[in-house]
Amino acid sequence: MKWLLILVVYAAPADAIDWDGPWSFGMTHLVEDPFDSEAACRKAAEEVIKRVHEGMKAPIRYRCVPVEDGLPKGAPR
Repeated sequence: MKWLLILVVYAAPADAIDWDGPWSFGMTHLVEDPFDSEAACRKAAEEVIKRVHEGMKAPIRYRCVPVEDGLPKGAPR
């Protein structure tokens, strides 16, 4: 099993200063390199969010999604 990290960034209005919400969907970002465990995925997410929050205080949510790391011979296409 491999784990994919999806980050969701929520946006405030362009003219907002010290905005307290409500927040609207802004964008998503998929981290390209998969992780070997859910724990590694979560740790990476927390580190990314911490770095982003040094300059931008928008809410960021994440999901660690499990995917198969391979498929058997004859797998349906």
